Amino acid sequence: MNIFVTYGTYEYLAKMKEEHDQEEVMLFSNPDGAALYHETSSETFFKNAKKYELMDNKGTLTDPGFVVLNHIPVEESERAVFEDRFKNRAGKVESEPGCQGIRILRPVHNDPYIVATFWNSEKDFKNWQSSEAYGEAHKNRHTSKGLPKTIFSGKPYLKTYQVE
Repeated sequence: MNIFVTYGTYEYLAKMKEEHDQEEVMLFSNPDGAALYHETSSETFFKNAKKYELMDNKGTLTDPGFVVLNHIPVEESERAVFEDRFKNRAGKVESEPGCQGIRILRPVHNDPYIVATFWNSEKDFKNWQSSEAYGEAHKNRHTSKGLPKTIFSGKPYLKTYQVE
């Protein structure tokens, strides 16, 4: 399965989604702009989209209202270490109330990995962040048991969106 993500203005991406309504496409928006997320077993209709392979996939997305894209830049030489850690992750988030699923996206080119979590609402995501399960899933962060800082090629960052 290939995943394509492209960013732009809401108006432009909404038009593209409408023109390709037969495709598995989700439109995300926030005050800074929008993103179009396209899951397909073939190619995308976007010429400049970032291409990802689906590394892990849990849950069924049935009309999520909120999505979190965690962009994680990883050094090319450290991709195996990063992927091994995620393959053996705790798997807590997908059983949280309001979480519809998670997609871990491996970049085909030199883009950041994306960990996408899909939620019923922003409130559900915020509840997850303050839960015991979140603490358990992230307990090794910034410790010797966590991922070494040397694997990152930049600082990870989150983008949150409403799903249109």
